[in-house]
Amino acid sequence: MTKHVKVIFDRRKKAAKVGTGFIDICVYLKEGQRKYEIVGSSTPENWEVAAQDKAIVAKVKHYEQIVNAMKMLNEDMTIENFNKHVFTAQAPTKPEEKVLFKGNDLRQSFIDFCRNRFENEGLAPNTVKDFTVVFNALEACGCLNTFADLTKANVMAWDAWLRLGNKRSDYTINGYHKKVKKYTKILWQLEMIESDPYQYVKFPKGSNKERNPLTEKELIKIRKLKCTGHLERARDRFIFMAYTGLAFCDMDLFDFETMTEKRSDYTYIDGERLKTGSKFFTPILPPAMDVLKKYDYQLPKITNQKLNEYCHVIESLCQIHKPVTCHIGRHSFATLMLCYGFTLEEVKKMLGHKDIRTTQLYAKISNEIVEKAVNKKLKRLK
Repeated sequence: MTKHVKVIFDRRKKAAKVGTGFIDICVYLKEGQRKYEIVGSSTPENWEVAAQDKAIVAKVKHYEQIVNAMKMLNEDMTIENFNKHVFTAQAPTKPEEKVLFKGNDLRQSFIDFCRNRFENEGLAPNTVKDFTVVFNALEACGCLNTFADLTKANVMAWDAWLRLGNKRSDYTINGYHKKVKKYTKILWQLEMIESDPYQYVKFPKGSNKERNPLTEKELIKIRKLKCTGHLERARDRFIFMAYTGLAFCDMDLFDFETMTEKRSDYTYIDGERLKTGSKFFTPILPPAMDVLKKYDYQLPKITNQKLNEYCHVIESLCQIHKPVTCHIGRHSFATLMLCYGFTLEEVKKMLGHKDIRTTQLYAKISNEIVEKAVNKKLKRLK
């Protein structure tokens, strides 16, 4: 007798390469009519245990009931007909109290709850934008629409959806989970749901790609590049970032008249980070000041995306064998300051970091720092 609904693992044969595979429900209707639905992800060793999650077991049972009903009604066993039963299913006929938890209706939209929270938390615009990207993706996934959907199985299905096509790294996916987890935890603490599903799952955190800052020689090579038009203006914007440490969004808001002050030999930018609201105080180094003078203290306008595109052209023209991007300009500034003997605390203030651990991520010890330390400290070594 043919088994019409079963749970299978690693249908795409990815587990051997990446360590985890998807858990699918396979609905076999007839020859050429198979429906697959991702319901989670797991390691090869643990998938059978993961497949026993209550939500997965319940879904398998539900699909078996649909298949049996189609047989009894002599319906054509097609995916289209099967989906009609799935998508037109009425709300549960259980008593109303079954969809409540301590008086809270579990049919409420989880996504709407989250959006209302983060849009009214006073977050920086860029942070709101980041959260919006995550919850737009969650809406597209369709795994966690309501409070009732907040189960371990659905969180695993959300993770599996994020990994489709291998377009996102573990580090990026972990960032998506952190933003969603923030609000499942709030709901649990407010006793609006029975438990926080993230208490029962664990996903690989991954690591951020180590950025490779430009050396001073490479920055000079970019400064000396002969170029005109849009490319020249993009190069100058990049140089301004690399010699002030400003992030793109903060550079876009830079106003020389209201945000600078002259002290001794240098002019300083006294500002506040758009992303975090933290204060920064950073010198405008001579190459950056030259850019300002060139444009009469009004930086040329260009979008972040276009600037990064031109930066890659500059990277090629200068034969620099590492990525040149807006953020690399900021990173290069941090490393340059360390090369010239500034402390992490001083660089932290220049960059406007709230936590010195963030500065440490930028401030990888470069070969130049080691070389200067050796020349200074080992002079007497014989």
